[in-house]
Amino acid sequence: MGKHTKAALVRLGVLLAAVFTVLGVGTAAAQAAPRVDTAAGDVTVTAACNYVVIATKTYIRSGPGTQYSIVRTKYKGDRMTGPAPCVPTSNGWWLVYLSTGGIAYASTADVRYTG
Repeated sequence: MGKHTKAALVRLGVLLAAVFTVLGVGTAAAQAAPRVDTAAGDVTVTAACNYVVIATKTYIRSGPGTQYSIVRTKYKGDRMTGPAPCVPTSNGWWLVYLSTGGIAYASTADVRYTG
């Protein structure tokens, strides 16, 4: 890939990440700010918190409580990420990212923080 093409792709990635953040759309909006590695020409988006499901099955919900709707089902060993700070809500729910870019909640009884 040519030098100018790489530079253009980096600029495009940064621009898209900024647009997603402003509009609140996509994975970039739900995750941490993008990191640009200009030497490699890469743009990456990283999460701040990592989790693993320790229960046989758990439900990921739209809010921090069982009264909220189920948006995903996760199984033992499934991994998830979430935004910082890596602290559960006062009633025992982790804030986690959805693959669609949204945010949901996972019970601290079923999901363990791994770093």
